[in-house]
Amino acid sequence: MSSDETQQQASTADAVTMIPENRGSKLVILSASSGSGHTRAGEALEAAAAHVPGISSVRHIDVLEYASALLAELYADLYKQMVSKTPSLWGWWYDKSDAPWKGEHFRVAMERSQMQPLMECLKAEAPDITICTHFLPSDIVSYMLQHEQISTRHAVVVTDLHVHALWLCHQFERYFVSTDESAYYLRQIGFPDDRITVTGIPIHPAFSQPMDREALRRKYEIAPSLPVVLLSAGTFGMESSLVAIRALLHMERPAQIVALCGKNKDLLTEVVHATEAAPAHLKFRALPYTPDMHEWMAISDLFIGKPGGLTLSEAMASALPMILLNPIPGQEEINAASILEEGVAVSPTDVVTLPYKVDLLLREPQRLARMRDRMKKLAQPRAAYTILETLLGAQPGIT
Repeated sequence: MSSDETQQQASTADAVTMIPENRGSKLVILSASSGSGHTRAGEALEAAAAHVPGISSVRHIDVLEYASALLAELYADLYKQMVSKTPSLWGWWYDKSDAPWKGEHFRVAMERSQMQPLMECLKAEAPDITICTHFLPSDIVSYMLQHEQISTRHAVVVTDLHVHALWLCHQFERYFVSTDESAYYLRQIGFPDDRITVTGIPIHPAFSQPMDREALRRKYEIAPSLPVVLLSAGTFGMESSLVAIRALLHMERPAQIVALCGKNKDLLTEVVHATEAAPAHLKFRALPYTPDMHEWMAISDLFIGKPGGLTLSEAMASALPMILLNPIPGQEEINAASILEEGVAVSPTDVVTLPYKVDLLLREPQRLARMRDRMKKLAQPRAAYTILETLLGAQPGIT
């Protein structure tokens, strides 16, 4: 497709609904529970909305609850199965489908046929502002606007560092993206510059609050003299997490290693068992799901995890250098390449060399300090506020 045709398709996003000045705006946030990042971004916007003037009500909807069983399985279960069991196949599909507008008509027609309950819900809700943190609802809202089935100010919040073609829609008021490169990409394929805002990815407002590192270490009974290595074990799956834990037993530098096991009780038990015979210079702790991720990141010196868009944004807001493990082919590999280029993360060639990478960084406190300083410059912890304030016409920075 020529750039002129792309420009014509993108520039159909002209109609916006003005909000009467004598009342607040009714906000609907649309996410999808296919991977936790989309939902967490929606939750971040929902939490921030409670502190932003001009919003009368907020509703956060998981659109897969309004989809047919077939579509819900396709977008949630099939995705999870592919990235865990056949990641190379997922990576191939991700690259193959990343062509603007390719297959769009068939995809939107299929989604529309399977999401009539969502369309009826949106008609009943009649939101003044709709914010989509997943591409599936953005397609639906765009279609409804195009066919005058709804009147709303439609915003799309991209939750990865790269704007995959699936995120592109015709009818919108504004795109919110995480990097200048993503904004440049959208402009190059014909999207109007005044409809693109670089805000970062929305994370929970707790990450924008100052935290007392020493007080938090006392709260969680963390020895002040030892560095803390935080491992997001729950994101890797049972087998991969245990392999990483066993590798870390070979570290030479003294450290406290905290494994976050999420809601996986079996993993929690296995991590405790695997670390019972840890050497004396390593202190292991296994934790179940915690809502206090912002506090654990604040007290840690290194974070071992996967490069999902939300995780990267939270780590940058916490100025927490990262060691990247097992990125999912496709979006996570692109995310990983971006932050490795920025010098705020490292990546072992194999999980076997994970302890080597951790020891290497712990031996170089000046390097860790430089990584922290760089993360502070890249961090955008108030992204959720900025998105809402931009849509409401407020000046960024007002809470």
